[in-house]
Amino acid sequence: MFEKEIAFCTEKVGKEGSSLYYALLFQQPRDKAFWLGCFALTHEIKRAAMLQFEAGLAQVKLGWWRNALLDCRSKQAQHPVILAIGPDVINALPDEHWGDLINQVVDSTDIKRNQTDQQAFQSVLASVKPWGAVLESALAVQLGSKPSATQGQGTSDGLLLFWARSLQLTQLLRIAKYLDDGFQPLPIDWLQAHEVTAEQLKKREHTAATQALFKESGEFLIREANRHWKSLPSKLQLGCRPLRALFRMREAEFKLHSQSGYLLLTEQKILSPWKKFSTAWTTQVLRR
Repeated sequence: MFEKEIAFCTEKVGKEGSSLYYALLFQQPRDKAFWLGCFALTHEIKRAAMLQFEAGLAQVKLGWWRNALLDCRSKQAQHPVILAIGPDVINALPDEHWGDLINQVVDSTDIKRNQTDQQAFQSVLASVKPWGAVLESALAVQLGSKPSATQGQGTSDGLLLFWARSLQLTQLLRIAKYLDDGFQPLPIDWLQAHEVTAEQLKKREHTAATQALFKESGEFLIREANRHWKSLPSKLQLGCRPLRALFRMREAEFKLHSQSGYLLLTEQKILSPWKKFSTAWTTQVLRR
């Protein structure tokens, strides 16, 4: 069941050995398909949005996804990503929700410069906010209740706060890659507090100041993410274990950086397959 959908989406976003592959390793097929579908849809929308040199083609692709999502009400879904998310989940939400979701994903591809932590946080939070209603709809299906168009009225807010902080931690850990792409993800006030300039980061200057910047930034984001996670009701925690597993993998990466002086400007830590497996297992089974 869901073999074709899982195989298609796995090829897009969750190939064997990836963090997402391990985060979903202990999920049931229905749940694995849903999460892969969500990540694959995000991937496809971002890929279409990045076709700036072919603006017309980008609009065609984005329009196709919008129509495919809305057509679930009147036609039998055919695309593996749509089937993976689930027509019942999609149809539980109003049509305008999917247009808003696509717009937010597209907007998240724009390079932004944030002055404060709250600006950076709100920017990331806006990119995941439309997924709150989608997750609530999926959880309703998972629990055997009928999803409704009233999903997303605030019960997943804490989860989105956790998710946003988790994504900020990922941005911190991938700062070397982002700098290559012309994106400096850290808010300016964090740099100023440690007397580090954007130019120093661009030049990959590793100093005691950058070491303190990365150490304190990572510890803050981990602390905030854990605070939001602990505030969630058990239903959301159980249903969203894959997001927790991905966060705990990033947390493990950060701990590896502590052993080498937080050289985030020049290297990326890669967790071993065993570490990813054990993190996913303890998250799913031991509920850490």
